[in-house]
Amino acid sequence: MKQDEAVAAKSGAEVVDAIRCLSSANWVRLRKVAAYYARPAISAEDLLQEAFMRALEGNRICPAHVDVVRFLAEAIRSIASGEQEKADRHPNLVSIEGDGGVSEAMNCLDPGQSTEDRLIQTEQNARMRADVLALFDDDLVAKDLVDGTMEGMTAEELRELTNLDKTAFASKRKLIRRRIDKKYPEGWQP
Repeated sequence: MKQDEAVAAKSGAEVVDAIRCLSSANWVRLRKVAAYYARPAISAEDLLQEAFMRALEGNRICPAHVDVVRFLAEAIRSIASGEQEKADRHPNLVSIEGDGGVSEAMNCLDPGQSTEDRLIQTEQNARMRADVLALFDDDLVAKDLVDGTMEGMTAEELRELTNLDKTAFASKRKLIRRRIDKKYPEGWQP
């Protein structure tokens, strides 16, 4: 990549035009990405809308050399990660009033976010991870890529880990996407 490309960004009008001109296939692709990253903290539809809003408001800048669909997919992934981290750091609190109508209130953990619920979510995440990794028992390089991706490694770190050049890396990621999409066409269901 040239230095000019590293700092160049698509204008807001270019992003708006690209979103307006999304093909049906690209809409399906973005909805699949949103479904894949949806969590209890944020729904697939909210992820998609939040990515569009941030792109259109200019809070997220699309580099000139990056396709808008890829840019939006990365925004969805990043937003989902951020929302899950926020949810993990800040349990939901509900106020309850004191006895006898006294207006002293207590903040208690939301019963919907009990320790049991968090444990169930952790177990579901572990099961999802195991199920997805099991899809690649026959391909250790792909399995390493999936595992590294789930750990939040960057593409550069993954290429370095697997010793793949850019073309082989892109091919392997395409294989991974196809297997996951084939096994979970509606996204992973607990």
